[in-house]
Amino acid sequence: MIDLAGRRILVTGGGSGIGRAIALGACSAGADVVIAGRRTGVLDEVAAAASGSGRISAVPADIGDAASVTALVAACRKRLDGIDGLVHAAGVHSIGESLALDDEELERVLQTNLVGAFRVTREVGRVMLEAGAGSIVEIASLSSYGGFPGRLAYAVSKAGLLEMTRTLAAEWGRRGVRINALVPGFVRTAIQDSLIERGLLDVEALEARTPLGRRAEADDMVQPALFLLSDAARFVTGHGLLVDGGWLSFVGPVDRYSGTVSRP
Repeated sequence: MIDLAGRRILVTGGGSGIGRAIALGACSAGADVVIAGRRTGVLDEVAAAASGSGRISAVPADIGDAASVTALVAACRKRLDGIDGLVHAAGVHSIGESLALDDEELERVLQTNLVGAFRVTREVGRVMLEAGAGSIVEIASLSSYGGFPGRLAYAVSKAGLLEMTRTLAAEWGRRGVRINALVPGFVRTAIQDSLIERGLLDVEALEARTPLGRRAEADDMVQPALFLLSDAARFVTGHGLLVDGGWLSFVGPVDRYSGTVSRP
């Protein structure tokens, strides 16, 4: 298991889903963690659930607001006396026909998932570049790699996030800061479960399409994220680490050998 004893880590979107799991995992691995999000009560619940030799504290913040991000990074720096790692898991989803996508919805998603991500990464990057060291992990998506019907705004934002990761890795590597992306497959979260309940996502088809035969749990993302944060990944930067159950390795069902991946 990864050891992050003494590391100081900021996790945005730390109140739920993948961000919550990674924050708790980093704390268990010995890191001191600040979690950020818009729901104060949820953040406090995560902080109370912390275990291990590290600790978690909560700072309410809205990554869609520049002043809020500046205040978040200042508070994180003050509480932790520096920032060694960032996991940017905050984001929003969007689903619907592309022709029905209006400017307001497109702007909302891009401002949060791409502009907000850059805003957080830039401000944390200033701290890390000043120190000459740090590791950043962006939470990307399978839609960073290809077309995703019905999710145009989301897919564009996540594709941009991956390119941002590569560009900053190329800029900041010689100054001691690494930046990578964690690319989850379909993860069991409250948002995903709501899509299934609304009939917008077919979980049986999804699991049949996944070579490992199931959706991921949020905890499946923890050790890969901690690896990217740790010195074990000290020569890894500009990389998108797929944790997708083999989804992108499979080109699709075409015959009796590949038609039912999860069943003989």
